[in-house]
Amino acid sequence: MEKLKVLIVDDEHLIRNLIRMRIDWEQEGFEIVGEAPNAQEAMELVEQQKPDVILTDIYMPNIDGIEFSRSVLEKHPQIKIVVVSGHDEFEYAQQSIKIGVFDFLLKPIRAAELLHVTSKLKRKIEEERSREGELTRLKEELARNLPYLREKFLLQWLQGTLSREEIREQAEYFQLPAFRQQAPYQIAVVEITPIAEKHTEEQLILLGMACKRKMELFFQGDPFVTVLSDTRNQFVLISFRPEGDLAGICEALLNRLIHAPKGMVNIGVGRKRQSLQEGHLGYKEACNAIRYKAFVGNNQVICYEDMVDSREETYRSNPELLRQLQFYISVGSSDRAAEMLEQIFDVSFSSVSQFRMAAMDVIHECQHAAMEQQLDGEQGLDTETLVSIITADNLPELVQALEPYVLQVAKAISAKRQAKEGNLIHQVQAYLEQNLGDPGVGLASTAAVFFVSPGHLGRLMKKETGQTFVEYLTNLRMKKAECLLKTTDFKGYEIGERVGITDPHYFSILFKKATGRSMNEYRNA
Repeated sequence: MEKLKVLIVDDEHLIRNLIRMRIDWEQEGFEIVGEAPNAQEAMELVEQQKPDVILTDIYMPNIDGIEFSRSVLEKHPQIKIVVVSGHDEFEYAQQSIKIGVFDFLLKPIRAAELLHVTSKLKRKIEEERSREGELTRLKEELARNLPYLREKFLLQWLQGTLSREEIREQAEYFQLPAFRQQAPYQIAVVEITPIAEKHTEEQLILLGMACKRKMELFFQGDPFVTVLSDTRNQFVLISFRPEGDLAGICEALLNRLIHAPKGMVNIGVGRKRQSLQEGHLGYKEACNAIRYKAFVGNNQVICYEDMVDSREETYRSNPELLRQLQFYISVGSSDRAAEMLEQIFDVSFSSVSQFRMAAMDVIHECQHAAMEQQLDGEQGLDTETLVSIITADNLPELVQALEPYVLQVAKAISAKRQAKEGNLIHQVQAYLEQNLGDPGVGLASTAAVFFVSPGHLGRLMKKETGQTFVEYLTNLRMKKAECLLKTTDFKGYEIGERVGITDPHYFSILFKKATGRSMNEYRNA
């Protein structure tokens, strides 16, 4: 500790000199910074030198030592005053104790007594300065921790653990003037979620820090909005804005936050509140609103009052929609299957488990259609797809995972049907070439051979060949007739019989229509 400053006040020069010479002041840790023969000069030196200790005589001209001590202690209560008095002034000197004088010395001043007093002075001043230093450190620490303590108060308020009086007193202490206005307020909760499923604790903390910094910059200079951390990836906004809806402000904030690297943002907004004791209700509403991301997806602002009345229905399977979905999958109509899927999920769900139940209904119909069409195993539902569907934590994500599977099954069935139909026509064509000499061959008889309906076979022939069944068969017979005319000497009616047309007249008409010439003209040419 640096040397303590001492001021000596006495109207007698010899007494002042005696006090100075009685002990080694420097060795004791003191420094005499001035002497004064009267109170007036002493007061000037007090203001100039700011002494730690004053030794003053009682009897002095104009202003005595008691009055002088009172004046000094009124302005500088930290200064320690020691009164010097004679034996006949002892009772008078005792009165000085009442005004706060530290101690007194009797004349003649002895070195031992002076050392005893200076020792007490030094110890007392060191104790006081130590306490002052500790108090200063505590105040500095309090100032450093004030943001944390303020945030702790706000979190306690949001938990509903404080009384009205505690809220008022602490809001006053932490300088939150908005709490004094008794104005409507609104609470929002901002949740930050990493995009990557696998992330380290450090990445999560850095993501939260980056987003909080963006929020603080967004609301910088706005005295009506307070931002605080709830958890490592969740933050709370408390808005006392007299005008404007917090949801609209959060939409603008969302546009800033969604650009944060590798993070998804959802903001839940509670209803407006009037009473400060309802803060925990507004906070709970904001947290509950975030849970509805399961229905609306990520990167959304969700208002509790918009959601609370819109999700009251319980999901029940719609057999008619599911039957239509299976039908369109079975016939390979991807577009219509997608429309049915949209209708199935265009209902209100009250929980995540309910829209997962709806997804399982759709999966069941797809599997049923795949089994009916005897799809290969790889065209069915693989484990990875199933896991992505049943673990989706929001409705848009689930539909996004489910729709490709539905379309995949429909397309696989369509491809198989087309391959099967193409193969059927090839078989029919081979059958007709082998049996075109049979006059009984026709659409109905051929359909019966291949166990399909005449109408279905007729449509397939038209689709695959561009001709009706009759046109294709007639064209086939005429080509065979041309070949026979070129390579044999059969008569016309004989060729007709060999190609399955027993009526010579009808055969000649068909041949001329097909070739543009009669059989004689064709053969002669």
